[in-house]
Amino acid sequence: MLRHSFVLVLSAFVIAGFGWWLASPEKRSEMPRATSKINPPTTTVTDPALVFQKAFWKRPSAEDRILHADRREWADKEGVSKWQWFISVQPSSAMVDHLITDNAFMLSKAVKPLPAELPGWFPRSAEGFESYSNSTGTFLILWDKEKNLLHATDRGGGFNPGAPERTLPIAAAQPEGRLSTTPPPKP
Repeated sequence: MLRHSFVLVLSAFVIAGFGWWLASPEKRSEMPRATSKINPPTTTVTDPALVFQKAFWKRPSAEDRILHADRREWADKEGVSKWQWFISVQPSSAMVDHLITDNAFMLSKAVKPLPAELPGWFPRSAEGFESYSNSTGTFLILWDKEKNLLHATDRGGGFNPGAPERTLPIAAAQPEGRLSTTPPPKP
């Protein structure tokens, strides 16, 4: 009886240890991530120049070599309700200055978790990269300084329609004869 209990407890420890090992951060980064089949994007843009332009709010220069680009949009009758983009680029020195040195997007050095659903070509871990992120952790840049390789991603909630324009009441025309139609006399 005692031996049977010992075997059960030992088995429970082995199973718990295996589960803990599978859940470790190192193993999670190696596991393939599932893409969302429940709510797929309504549009996926893969035009490198267009994704670059929407991502960095500027056109790529001739020296910027875009390796991969992907922009996903979820739209409804109101317009874009959610968006997310990913890009890998060998940036020009002007682009590195713009993003890292000039800090055009007010990013800080920080290691933030990567999004759950990544394209196959995007790194699964921030290890080996200089990481920059905005305060909310949505805009993320991973930069390999030695290889001059930059991976970036951002996501947002879409575009909300503006408030309806306020209509101002139109003042009624003044009755004729109330104001003089001739200039005042000269003194």
